[in-house]
Amino acid sequence: MKMNWRKAVALFAMTPVWFAEPGRWAMAQDVSARFDHRGQCVGDRNGDGQVTIDELVAGVNNILDGCGYTPVEIRFAGHVGDEPFHCGATYPNVGRNLGEFTPSDFRFYISNIRLITPDDREIPVLLEQDGMWQLEDIALLDFENKTSPCVNGTVQTNDTVRGRVAPGTYNGIRFVLGVPFRRNHGDASVAPAPLSLTAMFWSWQAGYKFLRVDTALDGYRIHVGSTGCYYAQPGVVGGCARPNRADIVLRPFSPQDDVIVADLAALLADSDLGQNEEGTPPGCMSDPGDDDCDALFRNLGVDFASGQPVAALQRFFRVMQRQ
Repeated sequence: MKMNWRKAVALFAMTPVWFAEPGRWAMAQDVSARFDHRGQCVGDRNGDGQVTIDELVAGVNNILDGCGYTPVEIRFAGHVGDEPFHCGATYPNVGRNLGEFTPSDFRFYISNIRLITPDDREIPVLLEQDGMWQLEDIALLDFENKTSPCVNGTVQTNDTVRGRVAPGTYNGIRFVLGVPFRRNHGDASVAPAPLSLTAMFWSWQAGYKFLRVDTALDGYRIHVGSTGCYYAQPGVVGGCARPNRADIVLRPFSPQDDVIVADLAALLADSDLGQNEEGTPPGCMSDPGDDDCDALFRNLGVDFASGQPVAALQRFFRVMQRQ
C-alpha cells in the first residue's frame, strides 16, 4: 500500500508506542537498514517518491531507537602539571610558593555537555544513563581509587563521559563544571547515582560539592559549590546568591583525538599552599569571606565576588592529544 507524504506524516503522529522493557523502545520489525536513500532516519527509503506503511513504521521505530545519533566518548585525565594524578603521590613545585602537594581526593561533576561545530553551533551530547556515573545531563569524573590516603573515596574510578550526538564535524566542546540547580539541592541519601555520594554533598549549603580536592597534609582542601543558598520554604532551596558554576569552552577539541586534562597544578598556580586566611579552614570552602578562594576561582573561570562564570579566565582544563 502506498500513500503520499502528507498522509504519512499524519499517520506518524498517530503511531502508537510499544515498550519492550524499561528504558528501551521495542521495534515492530527489523530496521537494520536504518536510513533512507538520502541518509534520513524516516522517509522514502527506496527513493520511489512514495512512503509505504513498512517504510513509515521502520522510520518511527528507528527514531525511537535513537537513529540519527552516533556514539561518542569524551575522555578526561587528572593531572598535576605534566604528571598523572595518583592518590598519595607527592608532587613538587606546586603553587605560588612552589611547595609540595600530596592529594587525597579528586572528583568533580560536569553537566550540559555540548560539542561545537566549525560554524559555532552547539550540539547537545545525550548521556548514556548508566546508573552509576551519569544521570540525565550530569556526569561524575572520579580520579581517586580509595587507596591510602584517599580513604574518603570509592574504589571505582571514572575518566570517560559516554553518550550519543548527532553526526557532524566538531572542533570544540562546552560544558558546565557543576550540578544544575534543579538537581543540586535534593537529598543525597536517596538520590540516584552519581548524586548519591554523600561525600560530595554539603549539608551546610544543602547542595553538592561540584569539585572536591583534598590533600593528605595539613588538611588543605578545595571544595567548590554554590553558596549563599536560601530556603523558599522549609526543605526547599529557592536559590543561591553565588552559583559558582564554571562555563568551560575548549577549542580546538576532537573527541576522537583528544583528552581533556583537569590540571591541579594549573588550578593552584596562583595560591600559596603554605599560607592561610586567618580564621578560615586551610584551602577554600567557597566561603565568600575567604580570600584564599579568589585565585582558585579565577583559575576555574568563576568570578569569586559574584559567583558568575568568566570562561576566558579558566586555566584548570586544557586539551591534550591522546597518546
